[in-house]
Amino acid sequence: MVTVEVIISEEVAGQLPVEQNHLHDYAVSVFENSGFHDVDVNIVFVGDERMTSLNETYKKRAGTTDVLSFNLSDGDSGCLEGEVYVSLERAEKQAADYTVPFSEEVVRLVTHGLLHLTGRVHDTPETVQSMNEDTDTLMKSYKLKDRT
Repeated sequence: MVTVEVIISEEVAGQLPVEQNHLHDYAVSVFENSGFHDVDVNIVFVGDERMTSLNETYKKRAGTTDVLSFNLSDGDSGCLEGEVYVSLERAEKQAADYTVPFSEEVVRLVTHGLLHLTGRVHDTPETVQSMNEDTDTLMKSYKLKDRT
């Protein structure tokens, strides 16, 4: 069973530009289309202050970032467990920088985080291109449902 919970932290309450239930359904479809059927994942929307703390504590990188994924799976259980954190402040700034709708940038960051949970990396130019192409394909399927 694919279980996804969308959580909006208090510091960004009322700022999510996408319906929570749409993000839930989209995340479930990303996992199922990627061949993952035993999943328990939280998608957490936070502000830059919390994201900075997470980034510095767990990734040992200074400052904030747009998205972080944490695979919390126990190798023996067979269940994909994890959390994806998205900074709504970063998403809004990047949307303006890239001249795309805020909602689109949020979905892009969620997609990126979910792909990381499935084991995808982008440490070479080829894997960056592949992950970007897969992100675009998944987002097109989301847009076809008229949800952004």
